[in-house]
Amino acid sequence: MPNIETANASALQQIKEIEKRAHPLLICDVDEVLLQFIPHLERFMKDHGVAFKETAYRLKANMVYTQTGENLTDDACMAVIHDFFESEVGKQEAVPHAAEQLERLSKLCDIVILTNLPGSHNKSARENLLARLGMDYPLVTNEGPKGGAVAALCAKRGHHPVIFIDDSPTNIISVGKSTPHVQLVHFIADSRFFATAGDLPNVALKSNCWKETGDFIENLLVAAVR
Repeated sequence: MPNIETANASALQQIKEIEKRAHPLLICDVDEVLLQFIPHLERFMKDHGVAFKETAYRLKANMVYTQTGENLTDDACMAVIHDFFESEVGKQEAVPHAAEQLERLSKLCDIVILTNLPGSHNKSARENLLARLGMDYPLVTNEGPKGGAVAALCAKRGHHPVIFIDDSPTNIISVGKSTPHVQLVHFIADSRFFATAGDLPNVALKSNCWKETGDFIENLLVAAVR
């Protein structure tokens, strides 16, 4: 039996407002998938006297004060992330080829963007930015692991394929447990952090290239209707 987590109430309400039909679905994360995250965060951290300790794909326990080399506490790390989004949520640049590949795939499947974004007031800024960058699709803001939200989004899809793309190992594993039928794509745009990211169980594709990812998803969707 799948280990289905429960999505938070806000995410569930947003999901209820999205039309569900018996049609293939692509569920896509934002940071480090559609929008560049690591380079923007590094510049923000530098301006605030903070840096990554190593090129390892984690935030907590990987931030240090540049003057002392002292590790930030977990709370201090989360404060940096919160402040980053408060300042930069409308300024991030698109990951190369993300918009064109989503447009191509939108002819074959529905697309929903699922993002863990601090501050509910930041949702509209993120929607506006994505629309300006050519990625105007329904957006759901979530908190915590995404397995429950993905399970809710899968409802009424029947046996049509569902693909989930995310950079976070926590979210990939969560979705794999909650909805084992979903095809998992582990995507990290930053080449340095992609190179150090470990392989995760049940991942159909690990990539940092949207052209490769678009081809892979198209092949999955075409094969499903043969």
